Amino acid sequence: MEKRNFSGKTILKLVGALLALAYLGFCLYAGITGKFPSMHRVEHVMRFGDLKNWVSGGMSAVMIFAFCITSALNDLNLQKGRKKSFLPLFLTMILPIILLLLLESYLDIGWIGIALYAGIAAFLFGIAWIPQLLNQWTARRLLRDESMSGRRQVRIIEWIHFHPLKKLLVFGLWGFGVVLVLRGIWITATGKIEMDRELFLFLLGTAVLVVALFQKMRHYVCAPYRNIPVLNQILSKKQLEQLLDGEHFEPIKFEDEAMKKYLEIYRSQNWMLIGGKLLSKKLALWVTMYRPGNDTSLNVLYLNGMTAKAKVDLEIRENRCQEFTSVLKELMGYEGPLELYGKEEQLAQKFASFFPEQTSEQERVAAFLSQDVTQIRQDYIQTFSSPTEPKKKKRSRRERK
Repeated sequence: MEKRNFSGKTILKLVGALLALAYLGFCLYAGITGKFPSMHRVEHVMRFGDLKNWVSGGMSAVMIFAFCITSALNDLNLQKGRKKSFLPLFLTMILPIILLLLLESYLDIGWIGIALYAGIAAFLFGIAWIPQLLNQWTARRLLRDESMSGRRQVRIIEWIHFHPLKKLLVFGLWGFGVVLVLRGIWITATGKIEMDRELFLFLLGTAVLVVALFQKMRHYVCAPYRNIPVLNQILSKKQLEQLLDGEHFEPIKFEDEAMKKYLEIYRSQNWMLIGGKLLSKKLALWVTMYRPGNDTSLNVLYLNGMTAKAKVDLEIRENRCQEFTSVLKELMGYEGPLELYGKEEQLAQKFASFFPEQTSEQERVAAFLSQDVTQIRQDYIQTFSSPTEPKKKKRSRRERK
């Protein structure tokens, strides 16, 4: 176990979090029991309007607790290089504030309100944390010994990052904008509401956004499988499903503790699943790794000149590099240096030259992925390998003279 040193600032933050939590408990006790009349006086609190003292005091305690506990956890570096997310602070602060307001409303109907409050609290916190558990459970369904069709496997992988729900959400938001515009036009045309300057600007702005975002929404929603970058733009849905027929995924094990905890990378004979993205071993030629913060982005250059992108929420540094590099070497199937910078168009032309009978990129990629590609990959490596400079022979003293 790694020994952690608590600095004076960290201890003060933890003490502040405990005191804020204790005061929150006092506010809840005063609100539920009806004791301490001064806590039930109504005061005007900025944009929140008129609130009872126990509600406003509880909201302040929640904010102080959230900031103190989040800052203290960051000092302790419990995430060990993993990408620091704003979500825990947001949930720790916003959800209790919402629940305090709901509690105040439900207390008007007695203990039934308390029961409803508890149910809503459980539901909201479930929404916050259940997706992460479902993510892990969904990913582990790939490891079952039973044989699965390619269609079933690709759909399981698609649910790892909830792409179907995201598509539904994007389409729903865009559709809501359309409904707002049409509804606004209808109620003004029928004379139910008079068109004023503010309503006109609102409808105009919404209409401009709806039209401007239509193509992006359409591209996002209509893409067959967003978890298969590049190939989902070339192949059909049925072709993508057929590519995974007979594939069996297994997890890649790591020695580093943080990589064991936060990295879930799976391999099969022809594919690798990194960060919820399916990457083709047959097509992968080179990988470029970027570390902008506490995460790592991967740009995988394919033989046809296109780039597939993936990201893992962990900073790959120091001793993690060696383990992660071995994963990338397996993905590329090659270890030597290649001269590929700015040669995407040349790669695409070379890829097309191997399939003169196919007229479209879809036909070429489908033909490539359905055969043994060892010879083609060797040809690429020989073409784009960095030339090795011959070692200069040391001259003797007589030659130097």
